[in-house]
Amino acid sequence: MKKLTYFYLIPLSIILICTCFFSLLKTTDFELYMQNEVPSYKGDHPFVLLICFIVILFLCCRADHLLRRRRSGELCALACIWAGGVSLFFVLLFRCQVVCDSGFLSRYAIEFMRGSYEAFLEKDYLYYYPFQIGMIAVLEIIYRLFGIENFLAFQIVNIILIVAVIYMLHKITGELFEEEEVIQWELILSMGMLPLFLYASFVYGDVPGFALGVAAIYSGILFLKSEKWRHLLGAGSAFMLAVTVKSNTCILLAAFCIALFLKAVYCRKWVLFLGILWIVLFSQVGVQAVNFIYARRAGIDQIPEGVPKVAWIAMGLQEAVETDNGCGWYNGYNMDVYTESGYNAAIAVERSLESIRESVAGFIHNPAHAVYYFYKKYTSQWNDPSFQSLMMNEWYSRYTEPRWQLADFFIYGAGRKILLGIMNLYHLQILVFSVSGCLAVIKKWRLDRSYLLLNVFGGILFHMIWEAKSRYALPYFVLLLPVAAYGLTQISDRMKRCLDGNEG
Repeated sequence: MKKLTYFYLIPLSIILICTCFFSLLKTTDFELYMQNEVPSYKGDHPFVLLICFIVILFLCCRADHLLRRRRSGELCALACIWAGGVSLFFVLLFRCQVVCDSGFLSRYAIEFMRGSYEAFLEKDYLYYYPFQIGMIAVLEIIYRLFGIENFLAFQIVNIILIVAVIYMLHKITGELFEEEEVIQWELILSMGMLPLFLYASFVYGDVPGFALGVAAIYSGILFLKSEKWRHLLGAGSAFMLAVTVKSNTCILLAAFCIALFLKAVYCRKWVLFLGILWIVLFSQVGVQAVNFIYARRAGIDQIPEGVPKVAWIAMGLQEAVETDNGCGWYNGYNMDVYTESGYNAAIAVERSLESIRESVAGFIHNPAHAVYYFYKKYTSQWNDPSFQSLMMNEWYSRYTEPRWQLADFFIYGAGRKILLGIMNLYHLQILVFSVSGCLAVIKKWRLDRSYLLLNVFGGILFHMIWEAKSRYALPYFVLLLPVAAYGLTQISDRMKRCLDGNEG
């Protein structure tokens, strides 16, 4: 079992090492006032970053005596208060509205409340993207409880869930590494996760889906350690809700199923295969229930099947041209192929498969270009230290009137550069510490530790073939926090031994 996990632990370590170098040399950025998501690539300041990194690392090594005076419970409370306070600050400052996809979802939630279900008609939004119904259901519940278009209520829910993520990652760190120093450093590192805090203003499924996914991972770790079936029930329930709100959390579901499979084979506990079957089936209950309820309300036999998933893979492997948004970024192909196929899913699937075959043939014919293509696709997602968080706040606050000067300072002025600079240095730190943590996990192997990293590897792999967005990479970057804290303690221990040796 241990050797099987090396098939992803070693490649993940190599990928993160490469990402450290990418982070030093270049940065993916998004210009202001864009109408579409177009990543740009700018040179970084490697010597400045290295000097700042070394200074911070040296301070970390000398801060052990300060940590010994604090209990993890006190630090946890501080980290949660900090996360909630910073998130609330950004929410109240930017006062973001809804546009694009979130605007469509909000509009349809209101229409459903009024008994209109035209969104399911041919050529309308939900005819293409029925997987968004779960998020519409969430918005409808919030609007019924707190008032129509009460975006602040949803953002407050986001803040609560962000605090929950910080708390659950603290608990995950304790379960995986069981060392007070690691637990404390994870809490300290979590307080720098500005991209996550900035997404508190985003009225969409990203934060709720991720928070539920982290809850599932936590329950999954507890089950792998204790084999108590109540934890499997908890994981299944969290996955059910997560997949309903955000379908991409199926990546986390797949990682847990793989971990259960490895444990079943290694420990010869064949009953765990029933657990895998149950958790896969139960994870779809929420989606099916929401679809059934809305189909009944709309008076239709079933929810439209929508654009086939393979169309996103075809789009994710397409070349970038001048009018596109980058390698594998959204270019409208998924909607176009479905429309041009006369809304026939079978035809759309065949056309998408043909597009995939053409892309793969091009990569095989020109391997050097294939390497460059996937390098650019990867860095467009993972080399953006903001993970589109500033762009999304700029995009979604454009129509807020009147807008405060302090908001303009952070979105358009010098404050933007300050936030980007902080996130850029933090990005490099987490990556370097995570490399150290990954290598330590390989050396001191445990299934539960390797399972956490499987989620990250799965996210990277999935979005190398799926539609690309740096926003999609943020959950997996956040999941690196426990491993980064573990890696920091490994580096700190080595440095202290070296310093103590020199002093002696």
